[in-house]
Amino acid sequence: MKGFICLMMLLLSGMGEAFSQKPPMKLDDCKMWRSVDQIQLSADGKWIVYNFRALYRQDLDTTYIYNVQSGEIILKTGLSNFSFMGNGKLLKYEKKKEGNDSGSGRPLVYTLNLATQVEKQWPENIFLVPIAGTDMAYYVQYKAAGKIDFTFVNLLTEEEDHITGINTFGQVEANRLIYSVSDSLKSTLYLWNRGKQVRIGEVPYYITGISVPEANGCGTLTCASDYDTRFDVASIYTFDLNKRLCTKLLSYGDITGLPDGTKISSSSRLINNNTQLLIELEPTVYPQMRREADQVNLELWVWDENISPRRSFKRSGFDVSSYDKYIYDIVAGKCFSLPTKGLSSLAFPQGQEVKGCIAFDATPWYKESDWTMSPNNDVYYIGMNGSKKKLASHGKYDLSWAPDGSQALLYDPAPKAWRLINMATGDIRDLTTGKLPYPIYEEDHDYAFDASSYGVADWNMDNQSVIVYDRYDLWSIDLKNRKTPVCLTQGIGRKELITFRKAEKPVSISGGKLYLEGFDEKSKTKGLYVLEGKRLRKMAVDPHYNLVVKASTANHKVVLWTKENYGERDFWVSDLTLRNPKRVTDTNPQVKYINWGSTQLYTWTNLEGKKNEGILFLPEDYQKGKSYPVIVLFYEKMTQGLNSYRIPEYSSATIDIPWFVSNGYVVFCPDISYRIGAPYESCYNAVISGVEQLIRDGIADKERIGINGHSWGGSQTAWLVTRTNLFKCASPCSAVTDQVADYLMLRGTGQPNMYFEEDAQGRLGKTLWEDRQLYLDNSPVMHADKIHTPLLIFHGEKDTSVRVYQGMALYFAMRRLGRPAWLLNYRDVGHQMGGDAECRDFMQRLIGFFDYYLKAAPMPEWMKAESN
Repeated sequence: MKGFICLMMLLLSGMGEAFSQKPPMKLDDCKMWRSVDQIQLSADGKWIVYNFRALYRQDLDTTYIYNVQSGEIILKTGLSNFSFMGNGKLLKYEKKKEGNDSGSGRPLVYTLNLATQVEKQWPENIFLVPIAGTDMAYYVQYKAAGKIDFTFVNLLTEEEDHITGINTFGQVEANRLIYSVSDSLKSTLYLWNRGKQVRIGEVPYYITGISVPEANGCGTLTCASDYDTRFDVASIYTFDLNKRLCTKLLSYGDITGLPDGTKISSSSRLINNNTQLLIELEPTVYPQMRREADQVNLELWVWDENISPRRSFKRSGFDVSSYDKYIYDIVAGKCFSLPTKGLSSLAFPQGQEVKGCIAFDATPWYKESDWTMSPNNDVYYIGMNGSKKKLASHGKYDLSWAPDGSQALLYDPAPKAWRLINMATGDIRDLTTGKLPYPIYEEDHDYAFDASSYGVADWNMDNQSVIVYDRYDLWSIDLKNRKTPVCLTQGIGRKELITFRKAEKPVSISGGKLYLEGFDEKSKTKGLYVLEGKRLRKMAVDPHYNLVVKASTANHKVVLWTKENYGERDFWVSDLTLRNPKRVTDTNPQVKYINWGSTQLYTWTNLEGKKNEGILFLPEDYQKGKSYPVIVLFYEKMTQGLNSYRIPEYSSATIDIPWFVSNGYVVFCPDISYRIGAPYESCYNAVISGVEQLIRDGIADKERIGINGHSWGGSQTAWLVTRTNLFKCASPCSAVTDQVADYLMLRGTGQPNMYFEEDAQGRLGKTLWEDRQLYLDNSPVMHADKIHTPLLIFHGEKDTSVRVYQGMALYFAMRRLGRPAWLLNYRDVGHQMGGDAECRDFMQRLIGFFDYYLKAAPMPEWMKAESN
């Protein structure tokens, strides 16, 4: 905290006369900026606790405790791992022991009574666990031979209730606990209820796990032979708290017919009202990978092998997909298998009722994943009776389970439709084709691979419907196909260009209100809406800020939320309408005293005659009609971040927007929509048309325009300067410059870059041999003779995504042609910067480069040949 105050004092001391002209940021001013690190709202809504994090210093160890009613703040230092307890009445935290500056050793645990401000230090090696909705907590103390002493504690009265010598315990409730005590012959199950011990029953095994009892008081116990074999389940028992009875359900020793070398894993689970065991296999002994002393370190590559040798998803060791799935029928006492052998992954519903599974099999398509973004799959239904049906083939599918597991939705990219699977029969039918007036897949998808779905919002099993998204709205679809789909948001999203999605917070009320987050494409802001039946209404919307709920009390009467745009991002508290809020945090007050900036949505007509959008980042002292030095920075689409707050920091990949804007630059970030086979031409159409419009509008000085991009943006930057001399200077960073070489290079994941050029961002859509001219035309180094723009090329020598050869190739091309170019090859850096020192150095050189060409500043010494 002291460091922050000192920095603020230094900043304020240089403000000039009565702050008449705000100074621009200096290189190291980013050290003043911070963000909220942790923030929590108490369950009763009376308190908020938070602290800050700074990027480049560790002196912010202050914890802020905010009183929601009064607005007062209590400051505490040296706290860590804080959390509310006692339904919000207490704050628990940890502190280092006095004199222990090394950080080693377990810290001490404290609680602070927020009403009385009385702090209590708990004994060493105590880890307090709150019991939800109560003033209670518990802690355990481990003894020899697996014994545990368990203690209930009332956090307000400090009354304690001890249970000693237990072995295993289950779910903890207020003064209520199910636990077991074991000896060498048996385990006895007990219920502890408000200080009274009730014996439930015993089993002739060591109890290793106790399930949460159902409403009828019944649950299950997993058991091992003894303490030493506690990680190997031997049997499962049931218990009944009302009848005070433990009954054997099954013994793993009775299960036969499993493959040799395998055993039942402890992750196996009971299904279908505890009548079946869904078995997970593991090896009896895990294989040891050992290289013999005289073994040759050879990696054999075979031209037609299914998986190329370096692929990260190649299986090694124990491969469960090489076995069928096994089910043990407890009533019949028989084990049966499902035909799943060879299928790469299985998806079972998580609930008790399991009628079958959905299997995804990528193995037939592994080979082509060298040149596709990700492996395609075949999809199968596997019934519990052993039936097997292929549902779809060769695609990238989305799956959504009904809460009860009786049905599932499969998004099939071939018909671009949601298909409903009956999990009892495997029957599948199209649920959306011809039923909805708008696509349920990404409308503006511009990749070579198939478009993904917009997703599923919710299932309503009461009225047998599911809610799916289109681009803007929510649609309720009758699962029995009796009713026409209903647009729950009444088409308002598409009409007003607002994308509605289910909000993460506040939690929607089942059968009642559905809270939605709405992103307005016009203002690029997020707001909160509520859907009640067929009525959609605004809760909180501001055309200048993103408003996002982060936490809420259960009754939604107290809500913690963020208000964000380019100028600020802070937390506020109010009721759910977000009206009459109280400001909780003031994270970066220094921004008021620095020439900061603002954002503006910029619109123009591109070279294809279409509307194009971009972001203009303008200095705070921007004057309309005055031309400015401009840096163009882009990466596909960026306008959705128009109102995102940006913390200034040393450059890790591109220019730091806040710093350059503060120092008098306009930064222009145009959106790009791509055509398959012409990605760079698409970039040219959007970027150049936008820059030319900036010149016509008098915003950009045509003699002072630079360009900068990283990775895919860097590749486009390098290509654009082969097509135009509009830019005074350019800095392509971590850029592919030779598409032919890149196509045949290996990434760190073991995947050839074929996928990138054909299927992913490269968007060429063809192989090198189908259209080699296409690859040559889109390779900047092949057209380096057309570059007359000075280049600052950045690359990391340890980059495994874009190999350093790519940066060197462009540098050597420029060098051979006698054109000005500098290569910053950071030897210990990957695809983007890592350490603070490297980032600061890179930023300093970016500043020097752009200031020299766009502001007529002196040439930095490092740019002069004789200085190297």
